[in-house]
Amino acid sequence: MYYNKIRIPLLTILVILMILDLTGVIYIPGIVIFIIAFALIAYNIYIRRNISRQHQKKN
Repeated sequence: MYYNKIRIPLLTILVILMILDLTGVIYIPGIVIFIIAFALIAYNIYIRRNISRQHQKKN
């Protein structure tokens, strides 16, 4: 699915950044992690609304 081309890399980046930050390899400000997480949540909401609207138009 097209939507996964954006979600999976963002989620992978988020997990890698969190692991590197927790292990002390690099320091990442918490705001960066929150911004990426918020972007993923907002994008998921956008996708769900878009799919919902497409199904309503078909019926």
